[in-house]
Amino acid sequence: MSIPGLGYVSQGTLALLIPIVAIIGAFASGMFSVYQKVRRQREMLQLYHAERMAAIEKGIELPPLPADLFNEQSWGCTGRRDPTRRRYSGILTLFVGVAITGALWQTGHDNSFWWGLVIVAVGLGQIVIRYLERRDWAANRPVAPPSGTGSGNSTYPGGN
Repeated sequence: MSIPGLGYVSQGTLALLIPIVAIIGAFASGMFSVYQKVRRQREMLQLYHAERMAAIEKGIELPPLPADLFNEQSWGCTGRRDPTRRRYSGILTLFVGVAITGALWQTGHDNSFWWGLVIVAVGLGQIVIRYLERRDWAANRPVAPPSGTGSGNSTYPGGN
């Protein structure tokens, strides 16, 4: 097989390069996400520092630092996920697993279709975790102050 820029590459060499490139890409994407997180934190701290220095130069009283400034969840990196996202990804993974299981069952002459059930189990696990989190949240939910309209507080997921 001739690849532009590489010349002739045997099929065995190409088959060996695919997992190597995939592993390197996975590590590179992880390192890039860590780099982005650190850069975002540094920029946020520089903004707070510049604000405080400007206030000192003008003789204005320093604004208090936010209470969650050093909390990682305030950076938008490790905060709670959107509760509907886990349900969505669970249903999507479940259907992908069912499709892969069906395709392997129809095309394979051995018992390889059982591997598709692993993906089905991951999807079902995500859905179950979503409903357990919702039930746990409902049990530990803070009491909402009474509203004058009687419609409840719409800031809580699932209604009042």
